[in-house]
Amino acid sequence: MKKTLLAASVLLLCASGYLIYIFGFKEYDIADAEVDSITKEEYVIELADGSKIVLDKHGNLMRHVEGSDEAIRMEKFRKELSHSETKEIAKTSSSNRKSSDAIEKYSNPNYKGKGKSTVNDIKSKYEPVIADIERQANASLNNLIEVAKNEYFEMEENDQSISYPYFYNKYSAAATELEKRTDQIFYAVIDMMRQELISNDHSISVSKSMEEEYKNRKEKIRRDILKKTAGL
Repeated sequence: MKKTLLAASVLLLCASGYLIYIFGFKEYDIADAEVDSITKEEYVIELADGSKIVLDKHGNLMRHVEGSDEAIRMEKFRKELSHSETKEIAKTSSSNRKSSDAIEKYSNPNYKGKGKSTVNDIKSKYEPVIADIERQANASLNNLIEVAKNEYFEMEENDQSISYPYFYNKYSAAATELEKRTDQIFYAVIDMMRQELISNDHSISVSKSMEEEYKNRKEKIRRDILKKTAGL
């Protein structure tokens, strides 16, 4: 009995090792110009102030800004100070502002205070931006799925041998690249939102909630795709 169990365990390990090899380590010729163009398609995201963030095919984040002379200039997207550093600056400037505000408040009867953006103001600025990122990402993903389906059915119609590990390696790699690029521009926008929240003396909790919602939507898309592919 023990020998039988041992033999079964060895066979199971061998089978598992083979599956890991063909799905993960065996090299396949998966180069495809059409797939490559989809995964490297340029993102162009317009912000509330009219400027645009662009993620080019090489993975460079750029910002298009209209100058005072109305000429459009392009500059490399620069991540600002870290959240902790920005918070300290915000606290200091806030303290100085409160002192000057207090003096002006008592010396000027018509004083109405310095206007600040509310959490909802800031959130409403970035919600459509994130929606646009996801819209462009979903369009690229749908194009990728369409290419995969067309290749699969074409091989089937031509009585070609269909290699599932080949499809897995090719299209999972493409989907991973697409997700990586989407994350890159999404987190650049979220970072801008957090800095704006901090500079207005707000908690960044709303940005964390939006980040979690984004992750949940990605997970739902992943599950939906698995359900669709299971039906092929």
